[in-house]
Amino acid sequence: MPRYNPFRPGSIVTPGMFSGRGDALLALERALFQTKHDNPKHFLLHGERGIGKSSLLLYLQYVANGDIAPIDGDKFSFLTVTVELEPTTTYVDLIRKIGAEFQRVVTSQQRIKELAKNAWEFLKRWEVMGVKYSNNRTNALEPHELLDDLVHTVHTTLQGIGEHTDGALILIDEASAPPPQAGLGEFAKLFTERLSKRGCNRVALGLAGLPELIDKLRDSHESSPRIFEMLPLEPLARSESIDVVRKGLAEIETKTGTKVAITAEAEAAISDFSEGYPHFIQQVAYSACEHDQDNNITIEDVQAGVFGGNGALRQLGVKYFHELYFEQIFSDQYRGVLRFMSEHFTNWVSKEDMRKALKIKETTLTNALTALRKRHIIISKDGHKGVYRLPMNSFAAWIRLYTTADAENGAGEGTRTPKAE
Repeated sequence: MPRYNPFRPGSIVTPGMFSGRGDALLALERALFQTKHDNPKHFLLHGERGIGKSSLLLYLQYVANGDIAPIDGDKFSFLTVTVELEPTTTYVDLIRKIGAEFQRVVTSQQRIKELAKNAWEFLKRWEVMGVKYSNNRTNALEPHELLDDLVHTVHTTLQGIGEHTDGALILIDEASAPPPQAGLGEFAKLFTERLSKRGCNRVALGLAGLPELIDKLRDSHESSPRIFEMLPLEPLARSESIDVVRKGLAEIETKTGTKVAITAEAEAAISDFSEGYPHFIQQVAYSACEHDQDNNITIEDVQAGVFGGNGALRQLGVKYFHELYFEQIFSDQYRGVLRFMSEHFTNWVSKEDMRKALKIKETTLTNALTALRKRHIIISKDGHKGVYRLPMNSFAAWIRLYTTADAENGAGEGTRTPKAE
């Protein structure tokens, strides 16, 4: 008989399931506190896929809105604007998204809407542009005019609201998705500077994206990364991973009245396989919970949930690893390097070892390692030239189990295809 499963693989983790990130949350809450007191602090969250950037932004949104109390201090009351970027997002799209969402947030709160009547004309314009704006319109504003309009709208709105709000928090998720040509760095630099020149100092800008976001900002505007406090997200500790699992099982009892136990060995296995990546914890815990039939999750349930026919490892492959292995790499020889590295899981491997094992040209090996490192598919060892490893054991396991090898240790001319996904 089906049972309620509280884990949400592939989805943003709700605040009730959120665990860990104490240092990051304190830093973000301090940024809000400073911004509330006319000293705007902008921040940039960066980390690998599945590390929980979007979930942390959602939690911060609840804190900024006053729905959740901060770790230290009184509740906040910010106008929080959240937008998500796409690979096709342009400079104009970015400004339009923020303006339209700012308009929606203001007008959704009747009291704030009435206080912001002096900015009403500009707010209504963003509503129209949010639906109908096109670069092809003959009366379309130029990008610099749009930016000026956005700055004016935010400034005038906050002036009208006065002390009825702590300020505005603008969150941009998936900020690394567009190319540098989209001009996110330029936008961040000009937007924050123009607000500052107007004396509008209660606006914080927060970005979240993959590690390459910093380079993309720099390519757009050389000095733009200096605006932000950098907050790298690392995997959760074992205790934090286990806390996520326990919160999920507690939710089953709260919702259905059914108590689901779990052995310490099973908790450790979920933590170890997920390697502290929040989205992976959700997937592994979900699969283990689905496999359990007696309301007592054991190590056998976890193993079956991970390696079963449509288990966690296969699901993670579809959602995360397939793109890294196939869509970001167009050379079988480059994939041959990954296959060799997967034999060592996340242990460090030297270029010399690869050179001996793989029958490819020196230039091809060098180009492969450069490309894989640049795309954050492999990690280089600080202070050790020519030493690399895969980022996750689960990635290595997926390569070994769900992809086929080319001729001659994966480095020949054969075609690499995944086993049935």
